[in-house]
Amino acid sequence: MTSPIWWEFMASRQLTDARNLVDKFWDIVILGGGLGGLSLAVELSAAEFSGISVLVLEKREDYVRDRTWSYWANQSHRYSHLERHQWNQWCVSCEGVKHQLLSKDLCYASLDADAFYKAALDVIAASPNVVLRTNTAVDKVETPEPHNSSVTLLTGELVRARIVLDARPEPLTEEKGLVQQFVGWEVEAEQDIFNAEAVQLMAFEPAANGVHFFYVLPYSARCALVESTWICPAAWHPDFDSELRQYLTKIAGPIAYAVSYREQGVLALQGGSPGMPVKPGACVGLGRGGGALRAATGYAFIDTVGHARQIAKSLGAALRDGTQETWLPAAFRRSAIDRWMDDVFLGVLAQDWHRAPEYFMQLFGSVSPDDVVAFLTGRATWGQRLRIMRALPVAPFARQALLGRSL
Repeated sequence: MTSPIWWEFMASRQLTDARNLVDKFWDIVILGGGLGGLSLAVELSAAEFSGISVLVLEKREDYVRDRTWSYWANQSHRYSHLERHQWNQWCVSCEGVKHQLLSKDLCYASLDADAFYKAALDVIAASPNVVLRTNTAVDKVETPEPHNSSVTLLTGELVRARIVLDARPEPLTEEKGLVQQFVGWEVEAEQDIFNAEAVQLMAFEPAANGVHFFYVLPYSARCALVESTWICPAAWHPDFDSELRQYLTKIAGPIAYAVSYREQGVLALQGGSPGMPVKPGACVGLGRGGGALRAATGYAFIDTVGHARQIAKSLGAALRDGTQETWLPAAFRRSAIDRWMDDVFLGVLAQDWHRAPEYFMQLFGSVSPDDVVAFLTGRATWGQRLRIMRALPVAPFARQALLGRSL
């Protein structure tokens, strides 16, 4: 839930600062105050950037818990202390076959969005140089020349800036492409029904329209976030609530449970930014819209936070060198080989949805946990990538690699 104390304090500050919104020429304007936009705003709230004016424009009116971010926590980051839970075991299952993986060095972590929002907004509220304006929608962005951009709001207001970064996700279309879509319930049961030691990454269900699996984050034996997830064409609209009810009946039987929280999301699965500006007006993208979402997995948190840190580090170096007037932020870059492997993998899935669970089961069943996690997080060595390739059937993947992705 939204905390009225810190929210009212921040809202009063925004109202005062917003009066000078149009008259001021901003150094940096960030479009979108979600994970990507707030991560960068927090980085730019540091004392070394006190001379840099930053404006964040966000269309939502307030911040509440609306999602859960999960990732393999290979190393600590700015928000590690906010993690709700960690696990050292995870499993995948299909038609009675189960692979349970254990790692002493890797852990899977989950972080609730409201914890991140509160931490980020507290930092921004205390910053003298960063302003967040909510309930503000953007109409268009224009960059007639380098270091001179204009942002037109739906209200007709014109905001001028030296640099604009766009943290808004790309709009979804049902015409083409794949998505990962899900609905999750946080469930509190009257008796023990969950294995609190292991994350259920994928419990596959037979499906003709995509890859369908259930994902379970067990916070305890009686409390878990349970999600029904699909990798499928964007035009497919599953009956998520019915699927969740059936799954919970399957694992809990007659045990009563209550749903305390519900979340949903749709993620466009694409190969990722090749490192070029991807937004209108030559804006550099942040977060999902900037290519930080890993197409084969749907994970984006670590790369989004890391990209924000890299941008701030680059700006800090420019300030120390006295080159800030010509500085430009770098777009997020994912390796060409990982983007190619993601495209091939998604293409193979789309060619035969019935066999898709088999490929995942082969991967998790024959490759070490460290190798699988390295690949899923985009940090695999060439040796690990080769072991991933060898674990999958040659014919469909070789054919897709030769013919190209067709979705």
